[in-house]
Amino acid sequence: MMALVISGSDLVPARRGGLVENRCAAMLAPIQMRLRKTKACYVNGSPLQLALREMQRNLTSPRVLTGMAAAIVVLTISGPFNTLDQFDTPHRLIYWLVIVALTYVLSQGVATVALASLDGRLNAMAPRIAIATAVSSVPSWLVVWGTTFVASGGHANVDPLRLWFYCLAIALAIVAVLVVMARTQKLAEPATVPVPPPILERLPHPQRGKLSHISVSDHYIDVVTDKGTTLVLMRLSDAIRETAPIKGVQIHRSHWVALDAVSKVLRVDGKPVVEMRNGARLPVSRGFMAEAKAAGLVV
Repeated sequence: MMALVISGSDLVPARRGGLVENRCAAMLAPIQMRLRKTKACYVNGSPLQLALREMQRNLTSPRVLTGMAAAIVVLTISGPFNTLDQFDTPHRLIYWLVIVALTYVLSQGVATVALASLDGRLNAMAPRIAIATAVSSVPSWLVVWGTTFVASGGHANVDPLRLWFYCLAIALAIVAVLVVMARTQKLAEPATVPVPPPILERLPHPQRGKLSHISVSDHYIDVVTDKGTTLVLMRLSDAIRETAPIKGVQIHRSHWVALDAVSKVLRVDGKPVVEMRNGARLPVSRGFMAEAKAAGLVV
């Protein structure tokens, strides 16, 4: 059967394929939703997968590589921490190349995992930064200590506690950069466009507005929006399935209302009546009283 729309004096097909196509779409919708969720889980992944993607992106980013190269050159020329006296220029270059590259990559990766793991578990930002900094300083310390130990022939003349303090400062800087980048990315993300309910696709374009309520009219239904009323040939139960993701409730065997379109609930002759924003008044039947109470319409 083909669903029909009556708008004005014209009788037009509401949607090619009619009820059969809509029922097939309704049957396939849960499967499609599960596939989308599976794909989302695969794409978003765990904190470890997020860290690996960030590491890959940083290692291919011209800005990051340029910054690392500049740091290596500066450290090689200046020779801090007695490296100017300990190593000649080629060895000093290799020394700082290993330390800068491994320290940044590993600390950044561990910091990303820590921040992602704490997200949703620890709301306060300061403790999250402190924990991520402490955890990400460990690989940095191991890299610097191990490289110094190997480069000095097993005689690393470095205070481990002082060295960890420097690594802690470096880790704090990396975590701060990650937090700022994450906030900037969230601000730059475009606003999510709400998906209109499928029932609106059955209406002529001039009547496609904010859904208010649906009422039975003989063998048809009146689909009411803030832009007008359209008569559609279909069952109320089928129409209600096409109202998602709009939050609503069936208050009568002949009426469904969108909760956002409800103005107030009155009592007429002792019986609850829902008044819509457009002024329409719809009765709440005893058979649907439980649903109305669950939706907060009736106390």
